[in-house]
Amino acid sequence: MVTTDPHYPFKSIADPKLAHEKIVDQIRNAIFERKLRPGQKLPPERELANIFQASRATVRSALLTLKNGGLLEVKQGKKGGAFVSANIGETELSRLFRDIIGLKGISIDHIIEVRLIIEPQIAYLAAQNAGKQEIESIWGTVRELEQLFKKRDVFHSSDENFHKALARATKNPMLSVIQASLIDVLFKFIHKVTWNEEHKRNILRHHTNIAEKVGEHSPEAAREAMIIHLSDMKRIISQLPMTRSTKWFR
Repeated sequence: MVTTDPHYPFKSIADPKLAHEKIVDQIRNAIFERKLRPGQKLPPERELANIFQASRATVRSALLTLKNGGLLEVKQGKKGGAFVSANIGETELSRLFRDIIGLKGISIDHIIEVRLIIEPQIAYLAAQNAGKQEIESIWGTVRELEQLFKKRDVFHSSDENFHKALARATKNPMLSVIQASLIDVLFKFIHKVTWNEEHKRNILRHHTNIAEKVGEHSPEAAREAMIIHLSDMKRIISQLPMTRSTKWFR
């Protein structure tokens, strides 16, 4: 007999041979239909096993499949458990990008060329569509970059967050996912680079200029500011010896 749980959009599974596949499908569908929200915690394994009428081992295996697919995050500790990923789509797409880069021998120059196509338009749309909250988020990353100027790890994180905040400001979720995934791949390389003070100062200056144009709602000026920023980054990165290797992203 198939039963439903009143608190979660799940049904018990009649055929144990199909349990793994059906559990994955039910949880995936609940996420895509937004019956489970980003950050929401799933019931414990024991409770899920009872809901699905499946073994805990099968439930654990299904959760691992969803985790590997980027749909769930599994945390340890007293407040741990399985949570719906807050970055659904980005993890899978980032993994796909990395696989394509490895298989096709894509160079970092190719990545930067793609950025030069996509990100100026992101800056344009951000200036066109950003509201007060999005503009404040962009400026927050600029202020963080300025305050933590000499701390390498945080510097890179703030740099990365700036570009992601711009993409969110376009209010185009598809563009935001693509941009975030591309940035995730590129910044795995960027984190290996030790920037000198001049490079850091230039990045901060470019980010400030772009943020100003977005805040002024000047799309064309924001686009041009981003082109100048990325062209400068292309010049700097092309001089690094490690960019000549096809394994630059590893």
